[in-house]
Amino acid sequence: MNKALVFGVTGQLGASVAERLLGAKWQVWGATRGNRIPPAHLLQRGLHVMKGTNDSFAGIIRSLRFPVDTAFVPTAYDELDARDLLSARERVGSLVVVSSSSVYADSEGRSLDEAGDTGFPVFDGPISEETRTVEPGQQTYSTRKVAMEHSLLASGFPITILRPCAIYGRLARHPREWWFVKRTLDGRHRIPVSFGAKSVFHTSSARGIAELAEICMSSPAQRILNVADATPLTVSEIASAIERAINLPINLIPFEGRPSGPSFVGSTPWSVERPYVLDTSRATDLGWYGGEYANHVLDVCRWLVDTARKGDWRHHFSAFTQYGYDSFDYKAEDAWLAGR
Repeated sequence: MNKALVFGVTGQLGASVAERLLGAKWQVWGATRGNRIPPAHLLQRGLHVMKGTNDSFAGIIRSLRFPVDTAFVPTAYDELDARDLLSARERVGSLVVVSSSSVYADSEGRSLDEAGDTGFPVFDGPISEETRTVEPGQQTYSTRKVAMEHSLLASGFPITILRPCAIYGRLARHPREWWFVKRTLDGRHRIPVSFGAKSVFHTSSARGIAELAEICMSSPAQRILNVADATPLTVSEIASAIERAINLPINLIPFEGRPSGPSFVGSTPWSVERPYVLDTSRATDLGWYGGEYANHVLDVCRWLVDTARKGDWRHHFSAFTQYGYDSFDYKAEDAWLAGR
């Protein structure tokens, strides 16, 4: 029976990969930060929980009494993490490591990280794995991710690098869908949305990522793969999918142009001024199908509603508290609506 080590099994990606592998009859060991308890359904299906998992990647890998066939790593962020992982490669057959599609840069060198200063990147069409990236370094999230990628791939080890876009799934700390779900639950009957609700920022489901991870863990090789849903949707189409998922109306008030004011009225988590779409043909050539957002989001929305009922949403969906402004400034929205 194949053996896998999955890091971050209390998060949306680690939990989804562990669930996928357990369903395929793998033996799976799950590691968490802070000794958090993995989801009960994974424990019931036979997940082996790692103890004392505040160690380094290499320390956790070596704490197993035996080598594993592969490891899934959603929580590596820079070159130091890459070196840490590689230092224990004698104990693991291959790696699948999550990077980010934010590493891509357009012909002028513009990327998502610097969009506020240099302008949003412009791509002629879907972004392939051959598209240029930002330079490796320590300056930004994306430059650190590229440095990590370079270090891993230079080793010659069988490593798959996954580059997702706007990730969504159960257990997310930044569930973008909450932007619409909370407004609807709060009785917001008119929701301003910038850029005419026509923005396209490609989505990547945790389940789709898990499916591709399993394919790569079963057939190790060195490669880079974009991973995203089969169909990129506009913000309006995303809202319609969420509306069907929660069975409550979402009434958009689209307006052209950028978000308004210090609270960025109309700025959904997918609101971008130009399309950002990934080419996933390299992954589909492996027999992978990412699935459609409208199908994947059903389970996510049910989880959002259930989780919010259990306590303060700010604790569960903490990334929304780190925006630097109030994502749910209803007074600002009402003032904008009154001024139309």
